[in-house]
Amino acid sequence: MKPYLKVLIALAGAMLGTPSLATPSTPQAPSCRIQLGGAATVDYGKIKRSLLRAADAAALPPQQRSVTITCDQPAALAVRQSGGDGSASAAAGGKLGLAPETSHGIGLASGRPVGAFALRWRRDTATLDGAPAQLIVSSDGGATWRLMDADTVVGATELIAWARGEQRRPASGRTLTVGVRIEAAIAPTSTLYLGREVLLDGSISLSTIFQ
Repeated sequence: MKPYLKVLIALAGAMLGTPSLATPSTPQAPSCRIQLGGAATVDYGKIKRSLLRAADAAALPPQQRSVTITCDQPAALAVRQSGGDGSASAAAGGKLGLAPETSHGIGLASGRPVGAFALRWRRDTATLDGAPAQLIVSSDGGATWRLMDADTVVGATELIAWARGEQRRPASGRTLTVGVRIEAAIAPTSTLYLGREVLLDGSISLSTIFQ
């Protein structure tokens, strides 16, 4: 049994493709691009087995990144995130305080989930065209919005948007930024068979929806 795990967690920060629109598209529809600052790949390198635990999941050091959305003309938009293959470890997700629907897998070892990870949105870092902004969340496809009152991990059915002041609707802008924290944990080693080095990989994709 080799004494290390090699962990590679990739966030697909530029997987935009054709955005789905909340209103009918027109020839003048804005074009927007998502970028993940600090590179779209988080590489934890080789992790010593002594840092892992037999009976408890072991959290890895959180990694900080920034998300920037740049549009060629002002746009009111929201972000939806998706990803995960259903292979998240319940123990690892619980270590990070994640609900099952917000926990993403980082691969399998001999058919068993190796861990879990998530993207946590940092509410106090949001800006809209350079000015501080509020993050708002919708669980009904954008019909209603609520203020994000803490750093939050969202599920695939939720939308995140930027608002100005006390507004509770997506605001229009050209450049939207926010900090995100990538959190990951390895499952208890008692639940794993680690007869060789394991390459862990998981991904989250971000897409825009015009409001």
